[in-house]
Amino acid sequence: MSDVNNLNFIFASVKKVSRAYADFLSKELEDYNLSPNEIVVLSSLDSVSTASDIAHDSDVSKALVSRSVASLKEKGLIKVSISEVDKREQKLVLTEQGARISELIDLLNEQFARKAFGSFQENEKRVLVTLMKIIVANVQA
Repeated sequence: MSDVNNLNFIFASVKKVSRAYADFLSKELEDYNLSPNEIVVLSSLDSVSTASDIAHDSDVSKALVSRSVASLKEKGLIKVSISEVDKREQKLVLTEQGARISELIDLLNEQFARKAFGSFQENEKRVLVTLMKIIVANVQA
């Protein structure tokens, strides 16, 4: 296979996996009427607590995160307060219902990972993570 064919295969494969993941979550969470970006916000609140951090970590625009936050607040899935350190910053906290959905998203992520990486050995997973970090760093440089 030539370099161009390899590249086309790699990029198409990443796109297929990404689409399969998004479709899987959308189908499994359809009863909750969540947009893909709302799912990102809910699943991110395990590790970060501000809209800016979510936008940065998930590579989604602040405006899109802000719209998702407003929608999730309206749905009663998160609470929003102003940071005491920086008044421009919104601190986000899951409500009980939001926490249940976030836990479900975590379970679904594990389920998808088992399907996607089921035949991988642990060392192969580590190599893949290392390679993906290098690729991301290269394209962001």
